[in-house]
Amino acid sequence: MEISLLNGAFLGVIYGLIAIGLVVVYRVTRIINFAHGEIGMIGAFVFADLWLDHDLPLVLAVGAGIAVSALLGVITEFVVIRPLRGQPRLTVMVGTLGVSSLLLVYAVRRYSPRPRFARPVIEGNGFEIAGLLVRPVQILTLVVALAILALLALVMFKSSFGLRLRATALDSEAAAEVGVRVGRVSMGTWAIAGAIAGLSAILVSSQVVFSAFFMSRLMLRALAAALLGGLTSVTGAFAGGIFLGMAEGVIGFQWIAPGAVEASLAVLVMAVLIVRPKGLVAAEY
Repeated sequence: MEISLLNGAFLGVIYGLIAIGLVVVYRVTRIINFAHGEIGMIGAFVFADLWLDHDLPLVLAVGAGIAVSALLGVITEFVVIRPLRGQPRLTVMVGTLGVSSLLLVYAVRRYSPRPRFARPVIEGNGFEIAGLLVRPVQILTLVVALAILALLALVMFKSSFGLRLRATALDSEAAAEVGVRVGRVSMGTWAIAGAIAGLSAILVSSQVVFSAFFMSRLMLRALAAALLGGLTSVTGAFAGGIFLGMAEGVIGFQWIAPGAVEASLAVLVMAVLIVRPKGLVAAEY
């Protein structure tokens, strides 16, 4: 049981890391970006292509992958989100689904749908905790997630951009009336979320089956984690991911029937949201 809990916690770090990017966009736009996973996936493929196939130094390849994902976030905001501003939220979210489909089709045609090799950005023998072999890339993923949380807190509460972002999140029309350039705030937010998606996908690619669909499979868990965290709290989203991963570890240990984990997690998430519709963590602005 201890191994299942620990393994689930490291799995939850992945869910939480991806969920952070979902929350960053939702706080400002109040929409769920269904293209978040595919934006990160493209960045991960660019990284793998440059590092593994073209022998570019690791730091440059990581930077290029993150930059591509950030750029895709900006393009999505400018081409899809901005023209649909003022439309029903469902319409805007359908727009992000369209972006997701386009990126997935591109990745399948450009990189093929078959799984490919993904070398972890940091290698080593790892070490044992409670009987579980923990790999260096898992520790790195946890450290990066905590660093992102700390950096986001600094940006949100210690910078002028963070002040404008919080004002836009509370009331975009009122923020615009006092001089906040809402469009720039929105674009900056999508760039940050895209960069987080790219970094998340790069770290995760060596821990799962790396194919054009690998982030799509993780997005449902990440969205559930974000919902558990209240959708407006980055720390809540990360905590929700840990909770979900540990629950998955325990359920998988108890029941091995096909579909038992997915069904049990769905019931668990619904039960939590019925009891606390606003999530487990109070909203952050």
